[in-house]
Amino acid sequence: MIRIIKNEPLSKYTTYKVGGPAKYFIMPITSRELVEAILWAKREKISYEIIGFGSNVLFMDEGFDGVVISTALLNRWILDKKEVLVAGCGVGLIELVDFSINSGIAGFEKFAGIPGSVGGAVKMNAGAFGMEIKDILIDCLVYDIDKECFVTIKRENCLFSYRNAKGLKNKVILSASFVLRKGDIRELKKIKSDILIKRENKQPLEYASCGSVFKRPSGDYAGRLIEDAGLKGFSIGGAKVSEKHANFIVNCGNAKSRDILAIIDHVQSTVYEKFGILLEPEVKIIK
Repeated sequence: MIRIIKNEPLSKYTTYKVGGPAKYFIMPITSRELVEAILWAKREKISYEIIGFGSNVLFMDEGFDGVVISTALLNRWILDKKEVLVAGCGVGLIELVDFSINSGIAGFEKFAGIPGSVGGAVKMNAGAFGMEIKDILIDCLVYDIDKECFVTIKRENCLFSYRNAKGLKNKVILSASFVLRKGDIRELKKIKSDILIKRENKQPLEYASCGSVFKRPSGDYAGRLIEDAGLKGFSIGGAKVSEKHANFIVNCGNAKSRDILAIIDHVQSTVYEKFGILLEPEVKIIK
């Protein structure tokens, strides 16, 4: 039996630490509970959103007039099957990186410091430092919302592109299988350490944020365009464009969703006026 919470503040479940209450909130622990939650929402004709760790979403101050289903506690396990590494969707990418490195498994170390879940990382083809999830994924077990069944989807059928996977639309990631390649633990730890130092030096980790707000435009970088548009430090209310990394809009402690959204709009219009490039948000804005 699923536990349905009413009027749950969404600020508790997003890395931005903003967002009003969800009319209903469900956090399934098993795949059966997930399916029960989705079927309940469909049966009651209630709009719903499915989130992972909330590291790439922005909910509005008014909240969400429907049900938010969080997979943060769903299938929190990692299996080393000697030939493949299998992780449940609720495992944190940071946890998976640590597990793989300590087990002498290479291929995950460049994802060090990414705050999302395994499910979210696969869904959006997360990447960093020249690596993307698609580079090490074998397949994933999903729940197909439209067909109401479980199915395993191979990597090539996920239809991966930059921060997207068209083949996973209307599907909930339950677990993912990855290539298991042995590596030297000391070398892997060194790579992880170097990457974490780079992140600390270049990113405003001391503030709540969603990471990179905008996708990388073809042949350029969103951060460079925003900086050259003179927008570093631009603020509205309790939110501002980071002086450390221009593609980060941070919550200085008392930001509202409307502050962040207003900055996103201003950055888009300013960059377009100056360079003729319309930046596409990487963060998912849920209204």
